[in-house]
Amino acid sequence: MANIEGQRVDSPIGTHEIDSEGSVIGVARLDVEKSYEGVGELLQKFINDSEVTAWEQITAKIDYTYTHIGHALSPLIDETNLAQEIESRLKQGQKLLFKPNLVGVQNIDPQTHGPGPISTSCTEWSFIAALMRWFHDKLRVSYHQMSLGEAATLMPVIAGSYSMIHPEGKKVTVEAALEGKSGEFYGGWGFYFVRKYLAENLDQGAVDDPMQGFEESVSGVYIPPGKAPDKLMVYDLNQISDDPSRGREVQVPGGINYQSIALHKAIIGGDPEDADDIKAYPGCILVNVPKFKVHAIALFTNIIKNLGIGLYPMQYAAGGSRKWDYSVPRDQVPGMKGGIPHGVWVADLDPDTSLPKRDSSGEYMVNKTGGITATMIDIIKAVSGQDIFMIHVVDGIEAINLDHTGSSMGLRTPEGLVVAGLDPVAADLLCARYMFSNVPIDEALKTKMDDGTGGFFPQAVPIPRVGGKSIVTETGYDCPLSRDICFKKAEERGLGQRKYYVHGHDAVTDLPIVSLMEHLGTSRDGKFADLITETLFFDVQKFPWDMQRTAVAYMEALDELTGSSIKENFFKAYDEDSDGIVTYEEFGKKGVWESVLHSSGRNVSKMASDPLAYLKNAFNITFILKHSDPSMNAGNHDVFGDFSIGIQILSAFQMSQMEFEAPDTIVEGLIWGKGKWPSLQTAQFFRMGMTIYGAGFP
Repeated sequence: MANIEGQRVDSPIGTHEIDSEGSVIGVARLDVEKSYEGVGELLQKFINDSEVTAWEQITAKIDYTYTHIGHALSPLIDETNLAQEIESRLKQGQKLLFKPNLVGVQNIDPQTHGPGPISTSCTEWSFIAALMRWFHDKLRVSYHQMSLGEAATLMPVIAGSYSMIHPEGKKVTVEAALEGKSGEFYGGWGFYFVRKYLAENLDQGAVDDPMQGFEESVSGVYIPPGKAPDKLMVYDLNQISDDPSRGREVQVPGGINYQSIALHKAIIGGDPEDADDIKAYPGCILVNVPKFKVHAIALFTNIIKNLGIGLYPMQYAAGGSRKWDYSVPRDQVPGMKGGIPHGVWVADLDPDTSLPKRDSSGEYMVNKTGGITATMIDIIKAVSGQDIFMIHVVDGIEAINLDHTGSSMGLRTPEGLVVAGLDPVAADLLCARYMFSNVPIDEALKTKMDDGTGGFFPQAVPIPRVGGKSIVTETGYDCPLSRDICFKKAEERGLGQRKYYVHGHDAVTDLPIVSLMEHLGTSRDGKFADLITETLFFDVQKFPWDMQRTAVAYMEALDELTGSSIKENFFKAYDEDSDGIVTYEEFGKKGVWESVLHSSGRNVSKMASDPLAYLKNAFNITFILKHSDPSMNAGNHDVFGDFSIGIQILSAFQMSQMEFEAPDTIVEGLIWGKGKWPSLQTAQFFRMGMTIYGAGFP
């Protein structure tokens, strides 16, 4: 790898040295179509019709990803101690533990065998296949020195639901759901097909058979990492309650929300005072493989969040029985990680109603915490405090826009990115800047919009304004990153640094990838060209937080036209320090997220035992609607009243994007569509109709 220090490039902002200080980040850009695009549909043909050509096409796609994924990983080999650390720790008996981001593991639909209902939320299994093969072939890591582990939210209930529909009446273990195959039953994520691909690409005479460990997944045989020298094991990192010896509690250095956290010993290793336990659980080399996605609560979900929420075990109860420490509902199969703080103000909930309790004056009872930022950093500090070496490799080949949960709203966007680093703060910041900045470097600097780190990474957004009797749209700028404190707090607590430089390769243009003032780009003949997204990223559930300038401008336009006080009321509800900005730490003092997670957890939990729960859960949305307006519920609750305005503004934005025009049903003379915005009442009417009757309403 060539030395980049001191290299100068011509750019739209003049001649400058490319970045060469800070943490190194490897970046590759792949052709999405040649990589894993369409693998789900090809796998469906292979399973249903035994189409050999379909599997050959899948293999070719994984081969392509494998060939080019090294462009992101090679800089870490050349410029860090990655290879030496892996070699040293393998000699100590540790294994590479690959931790994907799976949420609910329904990647393969059990009925159609096509892409499942939650496939947009998952790290692609084909990406893991390419990544494992790279470590095997390039760093000579045996497949028997690897494992896979996950603590995804919906794993316990999905395994239970699959057991109810298994054609032979067999129990589907969580590990089998991760494999995606149990006998002739197909449904789950797809690690079985990772094994199949890797086995077919072994050198002749190899003894590290990646299929070894599959039968243990299906039959539920548990073997600690140190006692499985000839197997590639899959671990349910949620499950500690059935066998408490699988987990242990560790201290959180400088903990904010937690002073100690219980974790599966496959991650953190055994008790240092117990030689036998250390032999069974020697610790791991943690390979964090997040999916590049927007998120409903945090700025986005990627490197820090895949560990920061994704490692908390669902099924751990320090008090015994099913009094889950980190998940809800208690006493049942857990459905959500609602036991850990997500909002800064956490409500004292009534477990029977999922609503905040009230004090004697009628105010909701809430406690102040460090919010989701502290929740995430606490657990990563706990893991790093056990001397666990971490590698981060981002699956950004298809980034997910609009929704991260796997709903039909989530959109795959072809970005082609693979990002790798040893510094979670630096690598995550680069990814956040890519996702939330869609303008070139010269335009970015002209806006003078500091992202809170001294960088200029604005997002071009639609800005509504009053135009005659209508609300029309022009283009302006926003900077979601400036409203987030996660990277600053993570750096302050020692997870890494925010300063970075990039070294990589663009397989699409066959050009080196570098960074200039931490902006991503390619270099051709000494000239820098921006590498930016063409997508406007935001999460539909927190539109006013992600698209704040757009939302505020719309509220201002409505207030001007109708004499309302929508903007004033919104900021009164959320702007705690009255600085005119609502940050990702400011979601109000009504415990909105805890209430949502608890209610959702109760409903999701039923999927493990009720075959019709997936239909009944569709009615859960009425929980939010009903408790947004005191006149619509017996308890006079308005938990979601302020928050629901954001959903209405989202609807107004979507209506403004329609390719036709229509008269507003409430405000006379107002037209919506083709860049014009409706009234909030009309947007609310359409949103409620779609919620009740479906996306086809009216």
